[in-house]
Amino acid sequence: KFKSYTLDITYPAAWGREGVEAKIASLCAEAVDAIKSGHNILIVSDRAVSEERVPVPALLALSAIHQHLVKAGQRCNAGLIMETGSARETHHFALLAGYGAEAVHPYLALETVIELTKHTKDMDADKAVYNFVKAVGKGLNKVMSKMGISTYMSYCGSQIFEAVGLDKPFVEKYF
Repeated sequence: KFKSYTLDITYPAAWGREGVEAKIASLCAEAVDAIKSGHNILIVSDRAVSEERVPVPALLALSAIHQHLVKAGQRCNAGLIMETGSARETHHFALLAGYGAEAVHPYLALETVIELTKHTKDMDADKAVYNFVKAVGKGLNKVMSKMGISTYMSYCGSQIFEAVGLDKPFVEKYF
């Protein structure tokens, strides 16, 4: 029943600043094509980041894809999972959820937590990862309760954040 597809949000560094908008347009089209070809889970990922490949900011890529799928009438046909190294604290997770992520895999944060346990005898890696996930979950519950939202699915894609310091046309286009 589940068929996943990974959307790579990295692009060649040689493309420069213009590469961001080109990559976002390509991602949006690729997301629609993936859904039309039968995929129902889209993994938006920056794992391919390297010296030669830079990522579109995770929140920007996710929100642009979410907005495009809504406009194309395809958003209900697939779940969005964000796989990113940039999510480290509760606010990052809250923003990603608020702009469409049904799930977030913070691979770099988890790898960091695991690496830190190698330098202490007080806690093993499994317990440290469990504590990190639990802390993020409690933080999300706190954020949602302050907004009067009782479930994650009600929060997901709610776009309840205000963008401060960004151009209005940019916000209207991507957020």
